[in-house]
Amino acid sequence: MNPEMTPDTEPLSGVAIVGMAGRFPGAHDVAEFWANQLAGIEGISHFSVEELDIANARATAANPNYIRARSVLKDVEMFDADFFNILPKEAALIDPQHRLFLECCWEAL
Repeated sequence: MNPEMTPDTEPLSGVAIVGMAGRFPGAHDVAEFWANQLAGIEGISHFSVEELDIANARATAANPNYIRARSVLKDVEMFDADFFNILPKEAALIDPQHRLFLECCWEAL
């Protein structure tokens, strides 16, 4: 017997709506992420010394402990502030992770 039921109660009924969304390096959504996983596609971007956007790139890249790779999310600058009723100046101040979170929440729903 379900612990939430007693002999004189009826079973609970209802509907659960579950949504999932995400943005990943090399994948714009959850389906593309899993397709990449199954195909063995790496989502990490690797950079040449010329592509590094850091001071003293050549000297830094020569250090064997420096890894010229990172996770890159595409289209993070494409946030639609009007859609979320956020002023453009305010949207520019919002942490990019928060903006992505808002987009993923909307996609999941």
